[in-house]
Amino acid sequence: MEENYIDFYKGKDEEAFLSAWEAEHGKLSEEAIDELYAEIADAVDEAVKKGTHELGEPFIYKNVTVGRSDFNTFHSLYIFEEIK
Repeated sequence: MEENYIDFYKGKDEEAFLSAWEAEHGKLSEEAIDELYAEIADAVDEAVKKGTHELGEPFIYKNVTVGRSDFNTFHSLYIFEEIK
């Protein structure tokens, strides 16, 4: 099984997501953040493959908007950008 990864375009995009996540679900440790990102990577990959999520659209995970999604083929990872 291939592993999926995520990243954010900019640090502020990641900060915005983490702030929203923690407001909804509580504070996260560094280890918990890594686990959350792995869960999001799998969820967005599955949604794209099933056709329930289109790249370029906002991706929402457990009631929190992760950001507008994209896929970097060179690095094989999903990238998110804060929605303004």
